[in-house]
Amino acid sequence: MCWSTSFILLFQRFRRDDTAVAAVEAGMIFPLLIIILCGMMDTGAGLVVNQKMITSCQTVADILAREDSVTDPALADAVAAGRLSLVPYETATFGVHVAGIQFTGSGPSPVIRWQDMINTDPNPDVVIRAAGLGALNEGVLAITTRYTYQPFFSGTFTGDIDMEEVAYVRGRRGLYIPRVRG
Repeated sequence: MCWSTSFILLFQRFRRDDTAVAAVEAGMIFPLLIIILCGMMDTGAGLVVNQKMITSCQTVADILAREDSVTDPALADAVAAGRLSLVPYETATFGVHVAGIQFTGSGPSPVIRWQDMINTDPNPDVVIRAAGLGALNEGVLAITTRYTYQPFFSGTFTGDIDMEEVAYVRGRRGLYIPRVRG
């Protein structure tokens, strides 16, 4: 028997041997299943954080709408309550922009009378979105909360995910909520 014939016979025997097929298939599919599982866990956590962001924004808006005016302690308390709404997630990237908008002039047109930013930049769209929300000399508070979600597993592929929620609220005790500094 020549070496080519023995090689062919060995190859045919190897091709018919299926004792390790399941192990090879599992070795190929298992990493893919782990990646899918980790991605699903990050997606689920991201959805939970998004729901917490909605709650956080509404909490800040509700607390500030209860006051006659927005003072430094009231603003600090509202932002602290917004942070607590995100527990157990890290809140270092949580930011709040609060704008007091009053409707003036013909139309009436929304005008920002005051604004405060805590750990974030101002939201330039609040005035545009406030159009039509009030009558002459009335006002609304525009609260924008921002958060950067950092996925644990898939963050290397997707990067950080910026989330933003905006709420408009009227004062419960008056037509307009002024800002009192100090």
